[in-house]
Formats: sequence, structure tokens, C-alpha cells
Amino acid sequence: MAAFALLAFATAALAQDAAKQKEEADAYKAWYDANGAKDFPKAYDLAKTYLEKFASGQYAEYLKKWVVQTRGYLFGVARQAKNINDEIRLGEEALAVNADDLDYLYLLAVDIRTAELFAATPNYSHEAKGVDYTQRSIRLIESGKVPNVVDKQKWNQNQTLAYLYQTLAVLEQKNKNNEKALELYKKCASLDPTAPNYFFQVGSLHYEKYSVAVKKFEALPAEKKQQPENDPEAKSALDDLNNQADAVIEAWARFVALTKNNQGAAQTRDQIEKAATELYKFRHPDSPTGFQDLVNKYATGAPPTN
Repeated sequence: MAAFALLAFATAALAQDAAKQKEEADAYKAWYDANGAKDFPKAYDLAKTYLEKFASGQYAEYLKKWVVQTRGYLFGVARQAKNINDEIRLGEEALAVNADDLDYLYLLAVDIRTAELFAATPNYSHEAKGVDYTQRSIRLIESGKVPNVVDKQKWNQNQTLAYLYQTLAVLEQKNKNNEKALELYKKCASLDPTAPNYFFQVGSLHYEKYSVAVKKFEALPAEKKQQPENDPEAKSALDDLNNQADAVIEAWARFVALTKNNQGAAQTRDQIEKAATELYKFRHPDSPTGFQDLVNKYATGAPPTN
């Protein structure tokens, strides 16, 4: 009886092994057929299914490498089609394996920005993910890493970081966090002092603060405004007003200098130059040409202040 029971157990085990082998063979054949038909999305899913069921299977090592390569290919297809949902899905799968894969992080940050956040009609459905990928990319690039997907001959770490910080600045501004946005735009300008838009935004945000400071000062009683140096509240309000005006002048002088030969920015530059000139005259009534002198200085390549 014992021998009979042992034989029955062995027979059942063999049958079970045979069934498992057939299941694995069928799973591999399903992948093989889809791959042979060049239906790569289907083959990709079938390969993942195989690996989930047969992590130590006969074809596991080969399919692991195949999945990594094909994921990159499908990610590229999604990029060409501007299919952000597929990009995120595939990118998240890659990042689940390596959370610091800068190639995926950087491309996701750039593509969500370009296709959605900075589109003609912005789409903020993936804003949180865009911020996450951008912040993670910044951390890795600041540590000295360079994405493999960029042209190393054209790589500029500071300009790239400024570009990524700008994404965060625009979103902070959109969410009415202007103080944080101003801090980030200043970071952008310090990283890439050749980009006029950063100085334009710094000046614009300081101008908003200047306008608020003017209203605050104007709302004070007349006797306080007449001799503000003798009244702490009035002095503080006037100091804030003047500091904001100076910050506007500084940033917009750089913007005007950087766009001097840019015909596409002519209309904006003229408006900014006019407003900044008037502000400079307010701050320095004894120097009517002072703003233009400041612009000329920055046009010669004077280093930016932080």
C-alpha cells in the first residue's frame, strides 16, 4: 500500500510538472508569435505575463532583457505620437525597476511640459507627475549626472537646470504662489543669465509687489507720508516700495539689454523699456538717462547679480 501511494504521488507530481511546463511553453509561444508578427505592444504585455508567472523559467533571462529593450522602443513610439498616457505608463514601469533612471525622468519632465503644461491650451491633468519628474531630474543633474538621451556635444548643465526650474516656476505662478515663483525665476536667471524671459518674469513679479507697496504707502495718513523717516510704519512702507522698484529696474534692464537685437521681442521690449524708464526717473530724478546707461552696461556683458 505504501509503495502504491508513493507511486500515485510521483505520478501526480509528474503530471503537475508536465502541466506547468506546457503552460510555460504556451506562454512563451504566445509571446514568440506576437513578436514574430511585430505586434510589439502585445508581445510586450505577453512577455511581462510570462515573467510574472515564470520568474525563474527557461526563457526568463532572455525575456527580461527583451522587455527592457522593447520598453524603450515603445516609449519612443509613444513620444512620437505625443501619447503622454503611454509615456507615463511605460516610464513608471522603468522607474519601478530603477527610480533614478534619468533618461526616463528627464524625457517625461520635458514631454509633459511641452505637450501639456506649456501647450497653447495648457492641460494640467499630469501636473503633479510633471513636478515630480522635474524635481527628480533636477536632483540627479545637480549631482553631476547627464541623461544618455541628450547630445553630449550640446549639453549645458546650467541651461538645462534653468529650463527645469522654469517649469516649477510657471506652475507656482499658476497656483498663485508668487513668492515661490519669484524665488524660482531668480534661480533660473542665475543659472542662465543669457535668457531674457527669466529676467522679464523676475521684473514682472517684483512689479506686482511694487504696485502693492505703492497702495500700502498711499493708504497711510498724509502726516505720516510727509515725513516718512520719522514714522516707523511709513518708513518701512516706503523702503519696501523703493526696494521693489529697484528690483524691477534691475531685472528689466537686463531683459531690455538681452533683447536689444531681437525683433520678435520688440513690442514687449518697448513697453518694458518705457515702464522701467519711468520707474528709474521716479527713483533717480536727477539722472534722466540712467536707465539707458544701465541697459548699456548690461549689454556689454556685465555679470548678473543674484
